[in-house]
Amino acid sequence: MFERETRDAAGISNRSGSTDVFIFVGGALVFPNSILRIAEQEAGGVHALRLDTLRELQSLARDRTLTVRKVFFDDRMATDVLRNFDRYRADFPDADWILAYREQSVARRLLDERAQAPRLADILLLPMTLPICPWSSMLRLVLAGQFIASGDLIGPAASPQVKAAPPPAPRLQMQAEIAAESGETAVMTDSIAGLPHSDPGLTRREKEVLALVSQGGRNKTIAHTMSLSEHTVKLHLHNAITKIGARNRTEAATWYLSRQLGEGR
Repeated sequence: MFERETRDAAGISNRSGSTDVFIFVGGALVFPNSILRIAEQEAGGVHALRLDTLRELQSLARDRTLTVRKVFFDDRMATDVLRNFDRYRADFPDADWILAYREQSVARRLLDERAQAPRLADILLLPMTLPICPWSSMLRLVLAGQFIASGDLIGPAASPQVKAAPPPAPRLQMQAEIAAESGETAVMTDSIAGLPHSDPGLTRREKEVLALVSQGGRNKTIAHTMSLSEHTVKLHLHNAITKIGARNRTEAATWYLSRQLGEGR
C-alpha cells in the first residue's frame, strides 16, 4: 500500500524535485482515508500517506524523493515519540509534529513535559474526538503552525473517581467519510457554533461571524453566507476582537475554538 501511494505521489513535487508529504502514523481506524483526503484538500499540493508504525516512519527517512512536512502521530505512540523526539526530529528536520489525541491524559502529559523539556514545544496538538466541522477548523490552524490547547486541558484534571465517557471517534470518522465522499462543505450549525453564555458581551451576529472565521472564512465569503455587506462583517469582527482582547482574526479564531472545546462540549 505504501509503495503504491508513493508512486501516486510522484506527480506532486516541490522545487527541489522531491514530493511534499504529510505522514499519519497510526492504523486506518485512527486515520481513515477521509482524514487523509481532508488534509490534502486543506494543504493543497501535498500528498498524505498513512503508516502503521514508527518503524515504518524511520525507514521512510532514507527516501530522498520525499520531503516530510507534517507528522501526525496517534496518542498510543506518544510515549515513544516524546522519549525519542530528538532522534525522530533529526530524521525529519523539515517536519512539524502533531499529537493527534483521543485521550486527554496524553495531551495533558505533553503540556506538563513541555514545561520541563523546551524541545517538546515544537509538538502541536490536534483533538480527534470532535465533529468534522470544528475538527476541520482545528486542522487549518494546526497546518498554519498554531499551538492550541483546549480549556479542558488547561483546567484541573477530572476527578479519578469519575469515569470519563469514551471519546466519540466513530462519529468523527463517519462524518468525515460522508463529507469526503459527497464533496459537501460542512457548515457549522447553531448547536455547534453557540458560544457559552459567559462570553464577554458578544452579540449573536458577532458570535456567528467568529464561528465562520474559525472555519477559515474570509470577510467576503462570510458576508455572502450571512447576507450582509462586507463592511458590516468587518464591523462585527472588529467589535468581537475588541471585546475578547484578541490582536487579529487568527487569535480570535483560536480563542473561539478554545472556548468551544473547553466549555461547549
